[in-house]
Amino acid sequence: MGKLSFLLAEDYIKPKIYFKSKQVPTVNTMYTPEDHDNFSGLEHLTQLLCSPRGFIVNAFQIDYYQSLPRLIAKSVKHIHSFKKLYILGPELSLSILKRSTKTIYEKQMLDYEYINVEQDPDFVTNQCITLLEEGHILYILPETSVCWRPNLLTEPDQISHYLCSTLLSQQVNVSILATALKNESGKVVIFPADTPNAYSGDMETRVYQQSETLYQLFDSLKADE
Repeated sequence: MGKLSFLLAEDYIKPKIYFKSKQVPTVNTMYTPEDHDNFSGLEHLTQLLCSPRGFIVNAFQIDYYQSLPRLIAKSVKHIHSFKKLYILGPELSLSILKRSTKTIYEKQMLDYEYINVEQDPDFVTNQCITLLEEGHILYILPETSVCWRPNLLTEPDQISHYLCSTLLSQQVNVSILATALKNESGKVVIFPADTPNAYSGDMETRVYQQSETLYQLFDSLKADE
């Protein structure tokens, strides 16, 4: 008994660690080498993903393989963020994207939802505003900017070429992450976040200026080709 008591006492004094704590994932391990090969400007995405505020992704490129939405969904899971990704587009585009997700595993892994902008304009506008205010992510397909305008301007015809992303950005005060495809490298370029408070004036003026800024980013890639 004496020996047993001694062993128990020793075990009590110097407890052994039987289980290792699970390592918490960090942003440093968020992206794979393949991600770095396919995207540039990932640090701009990281900055917004780690922020509690919602943000908008304004895609200038058609992404048939959903490479950027997949990356965002994967990264959100990696850092255990509360954010959720919502893809905005017309019904036909969303149907094509849904059909490209073939397996149940893919659907669970992607974990994002779709918003059909061909629904009632007021309903879609209010839904987008609510989601952004709650801190979520809106991914706006390039064709969405052609077919949908949020019902927020009193006289929208005054600005014929404004982007729906800039109107939502100014209304909810959230940043826009513009992305475009650089043909030379085949990479998707993620530009630095464009913040709504960088512009001044009335609503129409700010929306116009911000739209011009995003168009210039897109044109800058064309100039490099």
